[in-house]
Amino acid sequence: MEEVPPFFICPISLHIMKDPVTVSTGVTYDRESIHRWISLYGHSTCPVTQQPLIDRTLTPNSTLLRLIQSWRAENPSTTELLATQTPAFDVSAVIEELKEEANTRPPVARFKSLPKIKALIGEDDAIRYELEQAGAVSMISSLVLQTQLNHDSRETIEYAIHVLCILKPSTEALKKHWNYRAKIESTHLLKLVFKAVDEVHKSDLPSDLFDGLAEILKDQNTNRATTMAVLSILLEVLPCGRKNRVRVVEAGTVAVLVELLAEGENNDRKRCEAMLVVLDCLCSRAEGRLALVSHPAGIAAVAGKLLKVSNAANDRATKVLLMVCRFCGVVEEMLVVGAVTRLCMLVQVGSNGKAKERAKEMLERICE
Repeated sequence: MEEVPPFFICPISLHIMKDPVTVSTGVTYDRESIHRWISLYGHSTCPVTQQPLIDRTLTPNSTLLRLIQSWRAENPSTTELLATQTPAFDVSAVIEELKEEANTRPPVARFKSLPKIKALIGEDDAIRYELEQAGAVSMISSLVLQTQLNHDSRETIEYAIHVLCILKPSTEALKKHWNYRAKIESTHLLKLVFKAVDEVHKSDLPSDLFDGLAEILKDQNTNRATTMAVLSILLEVLPCGRKNRVRVVEAGTVAVLVELLAEGENNDRKRCEAMLVVLDCLCSRAEGRLALVSHPAGIAAVAGKLLKVSNAANDRATKVLLMVCRFCGVVEEMLVVGAVTRLCMLVQVGSNGKAKERAKEMLERICE
C-alpha cells in the first residue's frame, strides 16, 4: 500500500486534508479542523507551535491542495482503504442511549454510556463536535443534576463531570438552550463542577461566565438555593488568579451584591455571610474597592450588616470597610451613613478580637 505523505495529514484531525489552509505561524491544517480550533473551542494559539495566532487569517494552500488531489487520483484504492479504517461512530445511537439512561432506575445505574463516550472522544475534535451538536452536553448535564438531587453516588457524578470537561462545551453550546430553567440548572451544575475540579481548571475563566452569574444574582425570580449556588461558585474561583477577580468586578457583581445587602429584610445569615466574603475577596483588589465606593449605597450596605447578622458577618464587614478606609478616603461617607455609630457599638459591646481591632483602627482614622 502506498504510504500517505506526512505533509498531507492535518495535525489536528490526523486525516488527509480536504481544504488545506496555512495560519500565521506557517503551519498548514485542514480548514474545518483549524476553524473549530479557533472559533468553536476559543483557542488563540497554533496547535503545533503553541505560538499566539495574532493574525487569524486562513490562507488557502493551493499548491498542497493540487498535490493531494493528484496523489488521490493516482492512489484511489489507498484512499478508499483509509476511509474504511476510520471507525464508524453513530452519534444518534449514543444520544438514544443517554435518553434511555434518563429514565433508568435506580439512578446509580445511569451513565453506562459515559465510558464509551470518553473512549471514543479521545483527542478527536470531530467526534467531540458531533456530540456537542447532537445535545450530549445538555443531556449529560441533566443526568448529573437529576442524580445529585437524588443524593446518589458522588463517584458517579464526578465521573460524569469528568466526561463533560473532556467534551469541552463551547459558549455556543452552553447558550443554545439558555432559558431561565437552563440558567438555574447550569448554575447548580457549575457548583458541582468547580467543587470537583482542581485549581488549574478554575483560573482565567471567561468573562461570559461571570456576566451570566451576575445576571442570575440580579434576577428577582432567583430563589435562595440558586443565589447560594452562585455565591459558592464565586468563592471557589475567586482565589484562583487575579484575572477572575477583575472579570467578576467588570461583570458588575459588586453593585449587585451591594443592592442585595441593602435590602432591608435581607438578614439571612448564611446568604449575608457569603456575600460579604465575596466582597472581601473583591475588595482585596483596587478594582473591587473602586466599584464598592462608587456605588451610592456601597458603604451603607456593608456597614448596615454590623451587629445585625453574626460574628462572622461582623468580621468580614469590618475587613471590607477597613480596606476602603485605608485606600479610598471614605471617612466623611462613613460619618454620613452611620457607620461610625455602629463601629463604636461594636467596640463597646464586644465582638471577636479581629473585628474589634479593625473597628478601633477605623475610629482612630476617622478622629485624625
